[in-house]
Amino acid sequence: MKQIPQKEQQKPAESVSTEAASGVEKTAKKRGFLLPLVLILILIAGLAAGAYQGWILFNQYQQQNQARLDELQSQLAQRPSSTQVETSINGLRRSIDQSASRLPALEQGQRDLTKSVEKLFALYARDKNGWKLSEVEYLMSVAQHKLILEDDFEGAARTLNAASERIAELADPGLLPVRVRINEEITQLKTRTRPDLVGMTLTLSRLARQIAGLKPGYQPKAEVAKASTAPAPVATPASAERPLDQKLIAFMTSLVTIKGVQPKIEVMEQTVITDVRERLQENLKLTRWSVLDRDAAQYLKLMEQNVQLFSQNYDLENASNADFYQSLQQLQQSPIHPDLPDITQSLRLLKEIQAKREAPVPATQNSSPEANNG
Repeated sequence: MKQIPQKEQQKPAESVSTEAASGVEKTAKKRGFLLPLVLILILIAGLAAGAYQGWILFNQYQQQNQARLDELQSQLAQRPSSTQVETSINGLRRSIDQSASRLPALEQGQRDLTKSVEKLFALYARDKNGWKLSEVEYLMSVAQHKLILEDDFEGAARTLNAASERIAELADPGLLPVRVRINEEITQLKTRTRPDLVGMTLTLSRLARQIAGLKPGYQPKAEVAKASTAPAPVATPASAERPLDQKLIAFMTSLVTIKGVQPKIEVMEQTVITDVRERLQENLKLTRWSVLDRDAAQYLKLMEQNVQLFSQNYDLENASNADFYQSLQQLQQSPIHPDLPDITQSLRLLKEIQAKREAPVPATQNSSPEANNG
């Protein structure tokens, strides 16, 4: 490298320094003027960029809010009203109530089904003797129905006799008490008094026809005494020796008759007779229908009316009236419903024997003596 001599370097040093100082001053002035301007421009550009970015963000936020508002409005529009909610709730309540009302029927059906299944298993588990015992129970039940519903004493006795024969076919000595009880019930059916409904109906028909020949009313005792004593004075000789004035008075009184009283009495008596007869005939017909219907209360009420009506309007000293009244009293004392005997004891005894046989025997009772002896 070249080395400048110190002399040459020292000569222009002063000029160079002055020029440099002036240049530095000029550049310093220019820099002092341009720097704030550049800073202002940079600041304005930053503010503009920030404002633009903020405006973009604001628009996005506003759009998001608008979209959210639109979504909320659509959800509000789709939300059901109070009436719709109430309607749907009422529908649910009705369906719940219907389901609750069906539950008892379903439970009852389930219980019936369980009972049917149990009966089915019981039927399949029966042997020949079990079927015969079932037939015996059925015959006993039929006998009870014949007696209670139909008052059929003979039919009930025949049915019980058939049940006893079925038990005899089993040849089971354990059922002997049942046969003994059945024979006792048959004896009660044979010896129990039973009402003759047919005879009662025929008697009521006869009385209804017979009432037309009976005349209601009582014959006064004064007329009876007068009728019995009237011929006596005519036969006596003293009546022929009466004075003339008495003969004239008797002649005049025989010529006088009362015409206005006697016809009214006859019409009145005839009306009373017809009314009493019609009432008795109607009551007797109604009594006969009550016997056919086996209405005991109505029968007793009508018979009481018949007896009271006849005793109040007919003379019981007359033989025909007394016989009619006696027939009414016999009918009044005749019951319509018989005194039914109890024929349910044999069936209960049979069920008790079957229940004891079907009951399981505890194993401890049989094994404990052996264990003690061992």
